[in-house]
Amino acid sequence: MRGVILEKAGRIVAEEGLAAVQARRLAAEGGCSVGTLYNIFDDRDGLILAINRETLAALGEPLEAARKSTAKAGLETRLLALAFAYTAFALENRNRWLAVFEFRLPDDRALPADFEAERARLIDILVETIGQDVPDSGQRVTAARALFGAAHGILHLAVNNRLSDFDRGQLDRDLRFIVKAAASGMRKK
Repeated sequence: MRGVILEKAGRIVAEEGLAAVQARRLAAEGGCSVGTLYNIFDDRDGLILAINRETLAALGEPLEAARKSTAKAGLETRLLALAFAYTAFALENRNRWLAVFEFRLPDDRALPADFEAERARLIDILVETIGQDVPDSGQRVTAARALFGAAHGILHLAVNNRLSDFDRGQLDRDLRFIVKAAASGMRKK
């Protein structure tokens, strides 16, 4: 039942966005009661976390493939491969990608450990991509987090038409600029 509900909920998020995920609708489409839904996921937040965990896992696949395929290339090439893999995933799975960043648990609830682990795995891919170009492991993590924040911010602003109407060419130029600047700065350390 869990898999059926996750599949249906994931489809709803992909097609209609996070706001369309409603317990009664999912129960009806999944052939179960709302009570069963809550027994499986605890509450709507638990369901959304499960959907978002699957999205993060799916995002990890093209990122890991990009990391592996460019492992012997220079730093800028490796980082660009990740940036473009991230962008392609976000554009192809826009609503699911946005759901990961739009959803927020109440302040009194912590993210489950398995969700945290999945999120950390994505940053670890970036840390591994940076590799020994930043010898200090602490600085490598800081560089990965900062670069992710910059690339994600550029992508999020572009997708949501916050700086101008969406222009894929401009998005790619902006990503190339920030990655080149970051790679240049990392090589100087």
